[in-house]
Amino acid sequence: MKRTAIFFVFVIFMASCDQTRNWTMQSPDGNISVLLELDKQGQLYYQVFLESNEKTITAIEPSAVGIIHEDGNYSKDLVFISENTEAYNESYELVTGKQTEVQYESNQSTFTFKNDQGNTIEIVFRVFNDGLGYRYQFPGESEKEYTIENELTEFNLPDIGTCWSQPYDTISKWTPAYETFYTRSMDIGTNAPENKNGWSFPVTFNTNDIWIMISESNLDGTYPASHLEAECKDGVYRIRFPETEEAFGKHSNKPVFELPWNSPWRVIVVGPTPATIVETMLITNLADPSKIEDTSWIKPGRAAWSWWSDSPSPQYVKEQNRFTDLAVEMGWEYNLIDANWDQMKDGHVTDAIDYAVKNGIGPILWYNSGGNHNQVEEAPRNKMWDPEIRAAEFEKIAGWGVKGVKVDFFQSDKQAIINQYLGILKDAAENKVMCNFHGCTLPRGWNRTWPNMVTLEAVPGGEVYKFGKNYPEYAPWHNTVLPFTRNAVGPMDYTPVMFSDHTYPHLTTYAHELATSVIFESGIIHMADKVEAYLSLPDQAKQFLKEVPSVWDDTRFIDGYPGDFIILARKNGDTWYVAGINGTDDNQKYEFATTFLPEGNYKVNMIADGKTDTVFKFSEIRIQNGESIAVSLLPYGGFAATINVE
Repeated sequence: MKRTAIFFVFVIFMASCDQTRNWTMQSPDGNISVLLELDKQGQLYYQVFLESNEKTITAIEPSAVGIIHEDGNYSKDLVFISENTEAYNESYELVTGKQTEVQYESNQSTFTFKNDQGNTIEIVFRVFNDGLGYRYQFPGESEKEYTIENELTEFNLPDIGTCWSQPYDTISKWTPAYETFYTRSMDIGTNAPENKNGWSFPVTFNTNDIWIMISESNLDGTYPASHLEAECKDGVYRIRFPETEEAFGKHSNKPVFELPWNSPWRVIVVGPTPATIVETMLITNLADPSKIEDTSWIKPGRAAWSWWSDSPSPQYVKEQNRFTDLAVEMGWEYNLIDANWDQMKDGHVTDAIDYAVKNGIGPILWYNSGGNHNQVEEAPRNKMWDPEIRAAEFEKIAGWGVKGVKVDFFQSDKQAIINQYLGILKDAAENKVMCNFHGCTLPRGWNRTWPNMVTLEAVPGGEVYKFGKNYPEYAPWHNTVLPFTRNAVGPMDYTPVMFSDHTYPHLTTYAHELATSVIFESGIIHMADKVEAYLSLPDQAKQFLKEVPSVWDDTRFIDGYPGDFIILARKNGDTWYVAGINGTDDNQKYEFATTFLPEGNYKVNMIADGKTDTVFKFSEIRIQNGESIAVSLLPYGGFAATINVE
């Protein structure tokens, strides 16, 4: 606290010299401070500091904020008008996510400035105990459309440290789709590969003994999704709009809006340990509240899925019925009927739907996002672009008994495509249909605003074993990076839990694959393997997959380091699920304390690596809360355990 006091004296002194104007904001617990500065040229900069281990640590160095639209420059010659500060606290419920009941405290400051033309801009900062968000606002009312020419937002990281990031992909028939691999680790300030178009959100950093993640939240249709420039010399990362060539050049890559307007939130998560990144709820905290009043019909769960093991199978009623039977046997809630189901060769898709409904299984149907922004021929297409056609399609399939859709191949982050996502979510909600997006953008809080969005891909998931030559080599360590990056910002349809080999064989162990059902959070877990793979499992492993939920009341980071290993604990009801995976090619032994457990005596049912990669080891132990559990893992191994009160 003494260092903080000195810091504030410095701020007051600078202001008294009238060289600059400074404003300081703090988190409710006082550990995070944000300094906003208006310099002599009327340019705005912000900094972020974290109090950790009795030291004041710089998380974000002086970073520019500013925006330029066709009628005004709001990056220089600004004049301060006013500041309004208030406590901004909320509690809300999520249908699916890392936790279902969320409550937070924050302090919000709204700063009003005018540019040299006398036009007004507001910049809003909201500071939480685990980070902050800030955004731009233009007040007033107008039906005139404005175009943003450039956003000058920076994230200036200390240039010594480690970074984990995903290259934003080149443009092709299938991309961008957020399906490149994250880096295992690299130096902060490393430029994106020359054949890629910058860096994707989120980006995670370890610097100055603290952890930072940057991303964005609350896309409402008035802005495209953003990513980061390829060049980030000296650790300065800058906002970049979608590429002009995306969607085959259709639609503008620049934001177009009417007044009043606000940008998406720029999000910075910061804390002393990786737990802050893995457990953060900032992305949904900053998202708009739910637009669906009654969410009782939204039912997360587990789904059988035939496409990975047999791509033509969605065209056969008989095969879909087999996977429906698997869902019944395993107690799963859904069966996903994937691409080309409208070309059934042994009946009509309604035959498979009726069979599922009769057996208490919810059908999910695949769709091509269609429109002129993609050229993928998989069908059905051109049902999800035109609003009238889309609304009629949802009404029809809801009448059939369909409970969800998987919409694929968006290939662009342009504003028009963002509005397509929102249109799909709205029309689906009106017909009580859940949504899963693939070939898509990143989670940015929609699972709060539109809770019928139960999962989305934006990851090189398990399906890549079918067509990715390097995937088996990358997957074990990449799986340990995802909880610190992609899955930290929202649900992730990885299509996990594969025991069979496909084109390119697994290096991960069976226990590693089992653990991914807990390590990866998704409102619907699409179990990717074939029928025989699940039914032939040992009873204990099969029972685990019958019981593992897709909804979590709480999530705790236990231990780990991106690229090496991860151990997580998740709670559902009275049961804790603990899982871990080893991303290295060495045998590992981990020991972790159960300090997350309330006082009491507990029974632990452990499933870990056996003597070989295709064998499980089952054990049962008794512990008291706080006691440690030791587990030995094979190279690329894993474990999954349930913990219940005795």
